[in-house]
Amino acid sequence: MANKVDVDAIRKAAQRLDAADGPIQYLRNVQALLEDVKLPSGALTLFGGPTVAAHNDAVDGHLDNVKKGVEHLRRAAEQLEQTAKNWEKSDQPWVVK
Repeated sequence: MANKVDVDAIRKAAQRLDAADGPIQYLRNVQALLEDVKLPSGALTLFGGPTVAAHNDAVDGHLDNVKKGVEHLRRAAEQLEQTAKNWEKSDQPWVVK
């Protein structure tokens, strides 16, 4: 059996990553929610300062991870699209276009 490369399937996988209901949008939604849960410095009175700082540090850590996740998925989508373009140009007889 010959190997086949389905260019349209590769392209669709790239598009699904950034679809309205895809993982990139999901992470953007998480990012927006996390940005809303940061606390102002006086939120827990003067004595709660360290707790607020720890909370905001944890939120910042999660935000950083979410932003990196979005960037990784965007790069994956771009690379999948480039792969589809490369296979589209291929002259191999077993490439399904």
